[in-house]
Amino acid sequence: MTEMTTHCLVIPCYNEEQRLKLSAFEGHLQANPAIQLLFVNDGSSDQTLRLLKEISDKFQNADFLDLPQNRGKAEAVRLGFLKALEKNPQTIGFWDADLATPLEEAPEFYRLFESRPKLLCVMGSRILRMGGRINRHLYRHIIGRVFATFASNALGLPVYDTQCGAKIFKASIVSEVFKQPFLSYWIFDVELIYRIKKISNYSHYNDNFYEYPLSIWNDEAGSKLKMFDFLKAPFELLKIWWHYR
Repeated sequence: MTEMTTHCLVIPCYNEEQRLKLSAFEGHLQANPAIQLLFVNDGSSDQTLRLLKEISDKFQNADFLDLPQNRGKAEAVRLGFLKALEKNPQTIGFWDADLATPLEEAPEFYRLFESRPKLLCVMGSRILRMGGRINRHLYRHIIGRVFATFASNALGLPVYDTQCGAKIFKASIVSEVFKQPFLSYWIFDVELIYRIKKISNYSHYNDNFYEYPLSIWNDEAGSKLKMFDFLKAPFELLKIWWHYR
């Protein structure tokens, strides 16, 4: 008997053959039959698609979407979310394929949705603090803090970390928030927050958004984000701000 899907995580994958932690994904799938993992192959040129087919054949709660051409993370996530709606879950999220945020963090996100019925979005936040194991390269941390300050001001929200690759949304807002392609290739996370602001009651943003301070996050080798992308980020942010102002 097929278990009903209560939550779905979209995992965008581009040339992840060497980085996919198959044992971690398989362990999560086995332990959580009501949580679907939907992998999106974003036009990979290595053996990523083969691995995704194998894991999907092995577990009923695993599936994949194959994009023949590379569309970029934003579009891979967007199309994955729209496909995830077919399972009618309560929440849909995206999670970076390198598991920089371990899957063991996800249950805390779900608990927040259960305890706060007005929540629309829970975002992982890489806050350096005592008691947490947030391992991030210094230059990435500094650039990230500068960008986050600009993003927070542009959004008009006290958000600490817009770019963490672990975010979960109430499924009821997905068709509205994800129906149109994003303007930005890499900082679509900021655009997502803008879109949710538009459909929610802005005066109650503390009820609609929650930044969850991650216990563990590791800066994994092989990131697709390059220095040039950091240099483009301010211009991308300006473009988003102008469009949604």
